[in-house]
Amino acid sequence: MSVTPYVMVDSAKAYRRFLEAAFKAEVSNVIPLPEDPERMVHAEARIGTGVVFFADSGAGGMRCLKSPSDPVHVQLWATVPDPEDVFARAVEAGAKPAAPITAQDDGSWMGGFVDPFGTLWWLSTNTPG
Repeated sequence: MSVTPYVMVDSAKAYRRFLEAAFKAEVSNVIPLPEDPERMVHAEARIGTGVVFFADSGAGGMRCLKSPSDPVHVQLWATVPDPEDVFARAVEAGAKPAAPITAQDDGSWMGGFVDPFGTLWWLSTNTPG
């Protein structure tokens, strides 16, 4: 069993660029909208061993809520080898810092940012470091 998040955004092309820049994501299975090839019906971004599905949002309930600025309605957790590196790349790609990467009581490192699409991402190391 597994769960795959599906993120609906205003610009899937911009979201793709963000994921590639911040996480070095590998994007595949891009399906353009037949009547507007600049938009995507579906795409998949591999980030490490995880996958995030994403697409352009549309009318008719294809998206639950408009991305709010605060509080965010989606949070994603990413376990990465170097959260400071991902954090820096994400901010460079347009994210807003939410919590700096800091040492935790268990020896791991954690922090977060809100991407330009309203999603709060938490970054952490998987083992104390």
